[in-house]
Amino acid sequence: MNLTSARILIAGSETLAGAALAAEAKRRRLAATTLSAAETAGWANATAIEKAIGAVRPDIVFVTAGESGGIALNRAHPARLLESNLRVALNVLGAAAHLRVPHLLYLASSCCYPRDAAQPLRVESLMTGPFEPTNAAYSAAKLAGLVHCEAIRQEHGLAYFAAIPSTLYGPEDHFDPDHAHVASGLMARMHEAKQKNIPSVSVWGTGTPHRDFLFSRDLADACFFLAENYDASGPINIGPDADLSIAEVAETVKQVVDYEGQLEFDASKPDGAPLKRLDASPLRALGWKPKTDFAAGLRETYAAFCKLTR
Repeated sequence: MNLTSARILIAGSETLAGAALAAEAKRRRLAATTLSAAETAGWANATAIEKAIGAVRPDIVFVTAGESGGIALNRAHPARLLESNLRVALNVLGAAAHLRVPHLLYLASSCCYPRDAAQPLRVESLMTGPFEPTNAAYSAAKLAGLVHCEAIRQEHGLAYFAAIPSTLYGPEDHFDPDHAHVASGLMARMHEAKQKNIPSVSVWGTGTPHRDFLFSRDLADACFFLAENYDASGPINIGPDADLSIAEVAETVKQVVDYEGQLEFDASKPDGAPLKRLDASPLRALGWKPKTDFAAGLRETYAAFCKLTR
């Protein structure tokens, strides 16, 4: 489909991914409308959701909604995270299908993959083993959204599919300890330590787990690319071609923030999955690749954070 002439709805503008999509749509001068959790009682008001989607009459819906957070939030509130994301999977996708919205892209999560799946993670590994225990409830709900896309495509013949992004970071993040993504959360804590002359910052875990990191603007670019170039059944990964250890991420954040204190890795805290790296070769074959270097993306993210904290 041609997005320049399409009516676009972004469901989940309060999330990092949703805010990035909205910003990129504005930059491209696309006809995009946003819908947030605040307008839908946390995605629980199915009537309000269907009314909002019906008012826009979108050609495509990008679904980025649902609460997410780090290991601490997943351990403390697994039921809340599951409920939030199940509401999105049922109410947003269900309303879109009922209204016969022809196209929908649902953003799932790399947490949908089994903990012990072969690396890099390929979509064929989905549902072949148990989740990482630290975020199993959240993972199950995100997987439900992915499966719902396939079910709607099968039953209603609508072009719905899921994309699975790697670990996100970017200037649209919230930066609060509970909801910030890994890099942004570390950034906020090191900035505070720098301002208060705190001599050290604790980092959860051993620092050895590896993740692949995707800049939010690259994610938005990939989503729009897929909307115009992908119409197959089944999910597709969005990610870079390299991964970094959490220790490397923390050191890079430290350099960007110019924090001179020590990093102390707390091995008593859980690491999560030892490695998560997505196989993005199907997306590369279509002709898309990320544009933003990790350190450059962090610098842009930190500039946005400093602007927020002035």
